[in-house]
Amino acid sequence: MTLLINLQHLPITDPILIFALVLIIILIFPTLFKKLGIPEIIGLIIAGVIVGPHGVNLLSQDIGLSIFSQAGLLYLMFLAGLEINVAQFLKNKIPSLTFGILTFSLPFILSGFVFFYIFKVDIIASLLISSMIATHTLVAYPIIGRFGINNNRVVNIIIGGTIITDTIALLILAIVSESTNGTLDHLFWIQFIGYFTLFLIFVLWVIPHLSKWFFKNYDGESSSEYIFVLTMVFIAAVVAKFVHIEPIIGAFFVGLAMSSLIPRTSPLMNRIVFIGNTIFIPFFLITVGMYVDLHVLTQGKELIFLIIAFVIIALLSKYIAAYITQKIFKYNKLERNLIFGLSNARAASAIAIVLVGFNLELINESIVNATIILVLISTLVSSFVTQNAAKKIAIQEEKELPDLSDSPERILVPISNPNTIEKLINFAILIKDPKSKLPLYPLSIVNDDHKAEQNVVTYSKILDKARVHASSSDKIAQIVSRIDTNIADGIARTTKELQITKIVMGWHGKSTTKSFFFGTLLKNLLEKTGKMIYVIRLNTPINLIENIHVMMPPASEFEIGFLEWVNSILNISVHTNSKITFWGYKQTHQKIQSIIENNKYIQEVDYRVAVSSNMFQLISEKIQENDLLVIISARKNTISHNRHIKQIPNQIESYFKDSNILIIYPEQETVYRESIDLQV
Repeated sequence: MTLLINLQHLPITDPILIFALVLIIILIFPTLFKKLGIPEIIGLIIAGVIVGPHGVNLLSQDIGLSIFSQAGLLYLMFLAGLEINVAQFLKNKIPSLTFGILTFSLPFILSGFVFFYIFKVDIIASLLISSMIATHTLVAYPIIGRFGINNNRVVNIIIGGTIITDTIALLILAIVSESTNGTLDHLFWIQFIGYFTLFLIFVLWVIPHLSKWFFKNYDGESSSEYIFVLTMVFIAAVVAKFVHIEPIIGAFFVGLAMSSLIPRTSPLMNRIVFIGNTIFIPFFLITVGMYVDLHVLTQGKELIFLIIAFVIIALLSKYIAAYITQKIFKYNKLERNLIFGLSNARAASAIAIVLVGFNLELINESIVNATIILVLISTLVSSFVTQNAAKKIAIQEEKELPDLSDSPERILVPISNPNTIEKLINFAILIKDPKSKLPLYPLSIVNDDHKAEQNVVTYSKILDKARVHASSSDKIAQIVSRIDTNIADGIARTTKELQITKIVMGWHGKSTTKSFFFGTLLKNLLEKTGKMIYVIRLNTPINLIENIHVMMPPASEFEIGFLEWVNSILNISVHTNSKITFWGYKQTHQKIQSIIENNKYIQEVDYRVAVSSNMFQLISEKIQENDLLVIISARKNTISHNRHIKQIPNQIESYFKDSNILIIYPEQETVYRESIDLQV
């Protein structure tokens, strides 16, 4: 009865009913449009048109919906900044700047000319209209993530161009707004530049340092980490607004500042993307549709001509910018279409500009209505073009990948210490092939004694914690328990049974380096299996790693597992945005360089020639608190084994007692005992 009474008084005002209706829309419309072969985000925008004040009037832009909408827009811009690979962006800064200038200047100049000389709009209004048409919002960006092409070479260029375009447009808006108050004097420019400088210092220096402190001191507290990130986004938006910059610029810069602190495959990144794409961003897309008023199409020919001019200039100028960018930097047609698709949608920025102009009485209602229709049409075109291009690029990239189906990756993570579970799982996720659908295998080994039954229950609870943590990163974990006479035998047998390819293990914090390496566990395990083994000791969260120092013995390039461990280190570097320094011999460096060139790796790499006898001392002079030392070791009697490898435990104790260390034993022959002597 209450529901019927509420529905008689539209729009709906009951907050519970509003939230329920929006969730129903988010649940039904994207799925329905996906089945029709139409981009899902179009379904949300069309839903907004239907239920909005210009449709059946079920929903209005009340304060509650507006808060979620604003949060969704900030979230969208934050994700765009977070996805930027800083190293790749700096490497491609010329294409980004070129595209940003083209995608702003062409629409700006063309629309300014048309509206000032043909439509006879005054100069201030022409500036606002031109800025609105020049700007764009990455509404179709979630499509990129769905097809998994975030690392395509043009995506960072598009995002970089977007921030250049929107920043210029919104700065023009701020200047025009101030000019109407007659305050555009020397004091205004001094204050504006000063405030903007303080803003950059806050988001690019204060927030990163505060984030490093927080992640280091609250490592493992997942919910607190997420709330901290969200808090930084909104604080930066508030600071941006205070200095007369649009809040979306603040959100974007926070994403940029945190991109090196949140690994792509981490549980925290999974939470950020999941919550944004399922709640906040859909709210924003629905409210974009609610702005659209299709009734304005019946208001006369003058408005129709205005809309046609808006649409033609907007689409044509953005396409020309994408076309010129393609020709200059020799991109293919699919990448050109992706550039055009992503940079074509007008949404919040455009609406913000025209509404400010309307409130200042610089532009009339017809311009506002034409802008709303442009938002709808450009968003539809953007979604269709982006989805089509992204799908074909994803298929193309899939074909270029090597076929690894004959040797699927299976990672075993033996666990005994509850305090190291999250670090071991995070590291395993970091080196895991993103294309692999196989789970991680957390393992507990229980000694076969009179307490075995009781210990199985205890260790099952520990493993369950590992499974939950892995699932929080969207990775599956298949827990394994074994009862065996000793731990090394249990790990070796499990490796054979499950056809494991990599083993990730840590050493207990209470164990000294010498006792661990000279003890029976690792020694026996190395004798019983030829699989690649990673031994990790982390005193710093993996996402805070800044530099990776790799120490390599001579002839390590001839080992069977050489390519695999090089790729693992490259993956760690990409996910942590860290620089790599390879310490070793010239022949090894040349082999690594060829692998890097084939992988199109873009992080900063340095090569230092050093001999085994003094590598530890040289590296100890360079390594910092947040650096990772990777030691490429070797089993006894293998090609790269030498007398200096025996000194590794002593050297670690002497030079790197408190450092982050990863020791890698490359893969050897599968039938280890029978083939090891032959290999020598």
